This record gives sequence, structure tokens and C-alpha cells, in this order.
Amino acid sequence: MIIFSCLKKEFEFLIKNHTISNKVYDAYKEKLGKKTKLSQIKAWANSLPFMLPILKDLPDNVGIAIEFNIPLTSKRVDLVVSGYNKEKKPVLILIELKQWQWLVSVRNEDAIVRTKIDGKEKNALHPAYQVLCYAELLKSYNEYVEKEKVMIYPLVYLHNYISKENDELFLNKYKKYYLKSFIYDKTSALNLKNTIDNLISYGDNLDIIEKIDQSKIKANKKLVNVIDKMIQNNKEYILVDEQKVICEDIIKEAKMAFTFNQKKVIIVKGGPGTGKSVLAIHILGELLKLGLMGAYVSKNMAPRKVYKNSLVCNNEVSINEIFKSSGYFFLDNENKYDFLLVDEAHRLQEKSGLHNNVGENQIKEIIKAAKLSVFFIDEKQIVTLKDIGTIANIKYFAHEFNIPILEKELNSQFRCSGSDSYLDFIEHFLYNKRGKVKFNFDFKVMNSLHDLRNIIKEKNTDNNARLVAGFCWTRNAKESDNQNYMDIKIDDFEASWNLKHGEPFATRKNAINEIGCIHNVQGLEFDYIGVIIGPDLKYQDGKVLTDYKKRANTEKSLYGLYVLMKQDKNYYELLADEIIRNTYRVLLTRGIKGCYVYACDKKLQEHLKKIVNNNRVINN
Repeated sequence: MIIFSCLKKEFEFLIKNHTISNKVYDAYKEKLGKKTKLSQIKAWANSLPFMLPILKDLPDNVGIAIEFNIPLTSKRVDLVVSGYNKEKKPVLILIELKQWQWLVSVRNEDAIVRTKIDGKEKNALHPAYQVLCYAELLKSYNEYVEKEKVMIYPLVYLHNYISKENDELFLNKYKKYYLKSFIYDKTSALNLKNTIDNLISYGDNLDIIEKIDQSKIKANKKLVNVIDKMIQNNKEYILVDEQKVICEDIIKEAKMAFTFNQKKVIIVKGGPGTGKSVLAIHILGELLKLGLMGAYVSKNMAPRKVYKNSLVCNNEVSINEIFKSSGYFFLDNENKYDFLLVDEAHRLQEKSGLHNNVGENQIKEIIKAAKLSVFFIDEKQIVTLKDIGTIANIKYFAHEFNIPILEKELNSQFRCSGSDSYLDFIEHFLYNKRGKVKFNFDFKVMNSLHDLRNIIKEKNTDNNARLVAGFCWTRNAKESDNQNYMDIKIDDFEASWNLKHGEPFATRKNAINEIGCIHNVQGLEFDYIGVIIGPDLKYQDGKVLTDYKKRANTEKSLYGLYVLMKQDKNYYELLADEIIRNTYRVLLTRGIKGCYVYACDKKLQEHLKKIVNNNRVINN
């Protein structure tokens, strides 16, 4: 969407008559149906006039767009200039305008600076990174840009800023951005003018901007080929048995939804290790190859980061738009996407946003936004009070939209050495089921936490073994990125807990020296997993029981439990019990080759040792 556009001649007239901000504001209200902040109006009034001397020598019929919307996002470029170069090739210049007068770098943060915005000091994106992202998204997802080979140039103009020697704006850590997106300050306005004059020789009468705006949104061939090559060369994404059958069924349904513009919902059920995530990633690649536009969706950030990094090693900005959070779709129009593949659908929540106060319902919003919605689900992986991802809820909203529903099921086990019986063992152990279960899987109860840590470190030959724990320890938020701070202390055992880093816990090379939580590993798998069973799981009177009071008070999965129990004590006690059991079910099923455990509750530790004998037999 273009908020406001005109030819350069009209732009000059509006600037000289001091009416540019009024024109843009009127267009903003008309196009978006709402008002904007006074600070935004002031920004138009203050920044746009600085472009008058910069553009003055361009042809009168050069195109100008203000607040140009970037596809797949709600972000808008401040100013866009369109025309043709000396060879009559289409050119689009993206200009990010900033009123900043100073900035400082933010420690340990990539592409983040600190400056004053609306009178307050705030963190903000480095402007070169910001406008470079916009350019990459246009190159990657606009059919007209790809077909016509539109040359896109991202530029930054800090018209109030005077750079100094060793300026923090140009630190080496930002070099990869400002070398591709040139920055001009108050003292280099003439250089900016010369750059633009050299890029555009002929006007286009707004033709380029309008065709880009009206063009189909789809991943370009380069991006699709990169993803396809990565998937085909990665043995983890090979499909077998019913995975392949379900994949072909979903591809067929996606084609029909696109061809006949018909919405459909598919529910794919499967327990831990049945290949739900692998199937989702494979389907993503296949549907993008067909020219359909969609995304892999998950509530947890960890799997998105891991799969994204495994597909595109240089972490291109454009890949972000096909790996989205489940809280992204509350503002989207109906059928914006051809497909959405929702992994870990059991983790969907009602509200979105940092404070869970945005949107209406994530299931409803996803179904509305896509022609084909595919939900990969295991209801026994619901692990917080806010999780609403049940099959019943998905069906409810599908019926509300009057959409047909297909159900598929994955049964074959690809994790835990392919041992379905090991999963049966975990079910019997955690949920007090009776009966004997034999399994063939490397499962050991360690004598101490030191032994547990040592064996996991020993198995970490390919950086694919991890140590995790239940939510029974308080994390110090001030030390959340300090691996030398020991949050977990059990007798003489100490470890850092649930740290925050830029790189995912699952792939970070030094993560073997810390302990992760369920949010670091749900939806992922490792060769070996070590699990510390906290005091929230215990053995008493011949049964495995839970104790929600042993959960850390900083942990959010049971946040608000005591308030809810005032409404219905029995229901929410049972729900808390289920969440704790489900949490350990997830943790105990992350290992492909082996799982090693230690239970803090002494009776539970002895119970585990007793039932895991040489024959791998459980008999409750």
C-alpha cells in the first residue's frame, strides 16, 4: 500500500507551500482509516523539506512515494524515489529519514543503537540495517521487482546528524550494513544529491512504484532455490513412510485452495519424534517452489531460529518472512497467505504481544489469514496455562469460518532410536499407567548430577547433546546472559540456567556448559538429552505425583494459577498437574540416541532405578 504518492514537480510545490505534512496526513487517514500520532506529523513536516534541495535537479516526472508499505510487513519506508537510469533500466531508491542528532551503540546487541525518539531515550534499529531490510524484502518477495530486474538502492539521510571521528554509527559491527546501505549526514547532503542524480536520469510518471505496489507477493526464484537446495542436501528433511503420503496430500490441498480460492484446514496429529517439524519444513519448500506464498509458524522462537539457520547459513533478512511467530497475524486481511504451516500448534495462545494483550485468538487469526492452514499438533505437549492449542479449538474456529477440515496422523517413531515402546514407557511412568513395557533405548538413571553432566559433555562430540531441567529454579534476570552466574544450586552441584543469548541454545557451541528449559528445546531434537527432574515431580504412596508449589515463582507457565484456583480449584489443580507431567514428557523425549536422568526427589530417583532394570521393564 502507498500512503501518498506524486510526481517530483508536485512534491516540490507541496514542500514550498508547507502543506506536505497535511497532504500525507489526509492520505494516511483515508488509506488506513485512522489518525496518527502528532510526532509522526511533525516528522513529515520536519524531515521531508530536507529532500527538496536533494531532488531539485531530477526530471519533473520522477515518482515520489511517502510511507511506502513493504510486502509481508506493516513497516513503511519514509521516502521512495522511482525512475530510470541512463540505460533506461528501472530504479527504486529507498530513503530512510531520521531526525536524530546523536546515537550510541548498544552493547552485545546486533544492529541496535540508542538515541532520543519523541523526547525519550530508546533503543532503535541501526538505520542502515533498517532500510537494507526493506530493500531485501522487496527483492525477495515482489514478482514485478524480480521479473523486471528493478535495481533497488537503500540509503539513509540523517539530516540533523554530524558524524565525528570514530563515530559509533560506523563501528565495525555495523559495517556489513552501512557498506550496502550508504549513510549521509548533515555535512554530506551534496554527496547524497550527487548519488541520486547519478542513479536516476529519466522519470517514470510513478509507473514503477505503482506496479510494485500492485504486484503479486511471492518468494523469488533465488530464495526458493536456496531453500530447496538446503532441504534436499539435508538428510534431516528426508521424508519416509506416512510422512511422504501426508506431504503429497497437503501439497494437493494447497494447489486446490489456490486454484479455486477455497479455504481449508488440515490437522496433523503426531506424538514426540514422529516428524511433525521435518514434515512442515519440507512442505514449506515444496509450496514455495509452486509459487505459493506462506510461512512456517511457531509460538516458540527456538525452533524458528534453528530451522531458519539450518536453511540459510548467512541468515539473510528475507528468510525471516517465511518463519513467523504465531502472534503475527492479528492485523492481516483474510486470505493474505496461500498457506500457513503451524508447528507446535498445541502452544498457540489466545492473545499475542509481549503482555498478552493484543489480538483476539491466534487460532482464529491464522485460519482467517490463510487459504490453507495446517496445524501440526500433540495435545500432550501443552505446557502452560495460556496454551489453547487443542484439536477441539481448531475445529471450533474452522466451523466458525465454515471451512472443511481434514485430519491426518503421524505414527512412526524417528526419535528415541525409533522405539515406540520407549514412548510407552514414558507414558506409563509419568501418567501412572499400569502394565509392563519393554524398550530398546539408551536410558539411564544417573547416580548424581555430576555424573549426569559428565556423560552429557562426553556425548557432545557433534555439539548435539544438551542438559535441561524442569521449571523449579529462579532465574536471575540481571544475570540472564552470564554463564558464570549459577542459578541452579543443588548440594555441591551448580549450573547457569535458562540463559538468554542471540544464538539458540540448541546450536550455540558453549551451551553444553549451561542448562536449558523446555522453551529452548520443544520442537527440536538432540542426539543425547540429560534431564534434571526437579522437585515438582515426586514419588509418594506408590504413584508419581506433581507439586505445583515447587515450581519457581519467576516461571510463567503456571502464572496466575492461584487466582484461577479461586474460580475452580479442582479444575486448575488438575490442569497444573497435567502441565507439569507434559513438561517432563517433552524433555524426556528430545533424545535421538539416548536420555539420561536424575531426579531431585530421592524416592522418585529410587523408583526410576527400580523400574529401569537390565531388561528395560516397567511394572507399576
